Amino acid sequence: MATSLEKVLHGGNSRSRHLFWDVDPLTLDADKHSSFIIERILRFGLPEDVNAMLERYNDETIRSVVCHSRNIDRKTASFWSLHLNIPREEIACFSTQLINSCFY
Repeated sequence: MATSLEKVLHGGNSRSRHLFWDVDPLTLDADKHSSFIIERILRFGLPEDVNAMLERYNDETIRSVVCHSRNIDRKTASFWSLHLNIPREEIACFSTQLINSCFY
């Protein structure tokens, strides 16, 4: 029987295909590509995608992605920093300047 995350990855959940529009989800390995998968779910996932991620990956794995990813936005990082008790100083996206600063 497929896990919730496998259903997300392999199209069992048709509403979650938006997560992997640029790659073939059948080529993704849940362990080997965990950072990529977690980033996509954090950024674009629906509640059921997040639930599948929480079932599949432990807090330490998710925490590592939140801390090291430069692809998640600050709002997402803020939420997960509260949820996982991560100090803001440990999160990479807070220590880098935004690329598109306001021109006015």
